[in-house]
Amino acid sequence: MFLKELFSKPSFIAFYKDEEKYLLLCERYKKNTLINSETKTFEDKKSLSKYINEIIEDNPQTYVSTVLLSQNQGVVPSCDKKTYKEMKIDIESVKMTCIKNSYSFYTTIYELNFIKKEHPYIDFLYSAFAVIDFKSTLKHNTLYVLTTKEYSFFLIYQNKTAIFGDILEMNDDFQDIDNTEIEDISDLDLVDDFEDSLNENVNSIEEFDNEDINIENTNYEKKIFELIQTVLKEYYDNGGDFIEKIFIFDTIGVEKTVTNIIKDELFIDTGITHTDILKTINEISRENV
Repeated sequence: MFLKELFSKPSFIAFYKDEEKYLLLCERYKKNTLINSETKTFEDKKSLSKYINEIIEDNPQTYVSTVLLSQNQGVVPSCDKKTYKEMKIDIESVKMTCIKNSYSFYTTIYELNFIKKEHPYIDFLYSAFAVIDFKSTLKHNTLYVLTTKEYSFFLIYQNKTAIFGDILEMNDDFQDIDNTEIEDISDLDLVDDFEDSLNENVNSIEEFDNEDINIENTNYEKKIFELIQTVLKEYYDNGGDFIEKIFIFDTIGVEKTVTNIIKDELFIDTGITHTDILKTINEISRENV
């Protein structure tokens, strides 16, 4: 076993559940060079687990990660427990990850226990907000949006600090998610500290020039615009400064016409780029090991 570990090349597996199926990316590296990459789709948890366990058995240097895409997480503009108390968040019922001694992301202990029970081979569990944080580059009066099929995640920065986060459902009601009602169960050491793994270099965020707006926009474009309006209203109603830039990290096929709609209606410069969540969380994991 020792020799097998010594000569193995690190493998990184990222996966998450997309509606009723699981998406997976397996990458193998030699030093910093990618030598093999494979994407797979699984219809059930059993076949997913079988594949992952076979990779781990074949290569002990395998690191498995996933991302939390539910409402059981949040953002706090501090790492101080007093701030959590002020925001009526029970610090004993959440796992907090402090970022640069400035702000923090949290996940409910209930969610962590559930995921560990479902997937005991996981090494890293990342908040959706950590994915945004890893990809973000401008961190002053900037709103970032991560779109997924079930939820969209919103993160606002001011003076390099994440000061506001929100999660809205991608349905006709798009009601706010209440992150304060959480279950009080035992702690779980599952989420590694992201502080040393955050990278403020974002690749190829595209900004588009104004074009004629197509009145027949798809539901995605209309929905994202409406959700951004909802988030900005809440942020401004609570005394937030004017947002100067919006960046959309898209995973569901939102058309670039949404940037024109936002700019024309809200007078805010907007960029959109396709984002591969699996690739991103593998990149974070590589910096963690």
